[in-house]
Amino acid sequence: MQKRIVVSFTVFLLSLSIAAALTMIYIHPTRKADIAIYAGRGTWEDSIRASQEMFGWMNYTVELVSAESINDNGLEGFRILCVPGGNMLEYSEDISTKGKENIRSFISEGGGYIGICGGAYFASERVFWRGSQLSMAPLDLFAGIAAGPIDEIMPYPNYAMCNVSIINHSHPITQFEPDSETMLYYGGPALIPNEDADVTVLGIYDVGNQAAIVAFHYGPGNVFLIGTHPEIEENNSRDEVTFADEFDDAGSDWVLMHNAVSWCVMKQT
Repeated sequence: MQKRIVVSFTVFLLSLSIAAALTMIYIHPTRKADIAIYAGRGTWEDSIRASQEMFGWMNYTVELVSAESINDNGLEGFRILCVPGGNMLEYSEDISTKGKENIRSFISEGGGYIGICGGAYFASERVFWRGSQLSMAPLDLFAGIAAGPIDEIMPYPNYAMCNVSIINHSHPITQFEPDSETMLYYGGPALIPNEDADVTVLGIYDVGNQAAIVAFHYGPGNVFLIGTHPEIEENNSRDEVTFADEFDDAGSDWVLMHNAVSWCVMKQT
């Protein structure tokens, strides 16, 4: 009789453990990582590497994702998708119509999007390169045009440091930023919102006075786009890349990006 009681009690405890595990699965789905970084064809390896180090410095976990993963599986389990610098035309070719829908659904359900240079081009409604509109299907998150490169700053494929004036200090991302930031420019876009677009311009290029940094809501989700390369630390080895180490940006842009990430993970109500 005692043996039966022990066995019954063991079975009871096992059933409780299984029920608890199932509850955890359905109520608390396993998070893959905080931030998914797109690492498909056309992405710039140094931008990916520097972004990994930057997000790690912020204590966020990171996972690299492919076009196939986005197309087939979407982005469930992540908090932010970061699309780094690179060839936006190849992004558009490899991320399918379904993949683009998956990205938009992810953001419209409360996810965040960070687009850096090529990722900012890709997020736009229309993309212009050297004065001509590219025949591509971008994400259409940003109600406006992404146009580059800006030859007045530096003709592509050359790169240089540029000044970005912070023109909005009331936004959570830029409220503590100085009036001007020195950043790496490498063929990035001017971000030109449509007249009726609900977009906040945070910073403008000193050359041409066009938007370099914008932020906006997309349903409950948040989108942050920047035409420069704040992930690259020009005179600091902590980004684990040597690109543009000959320059001195007189500081770091990682604090700005930390504020951008903090804002992007805040789901709107």
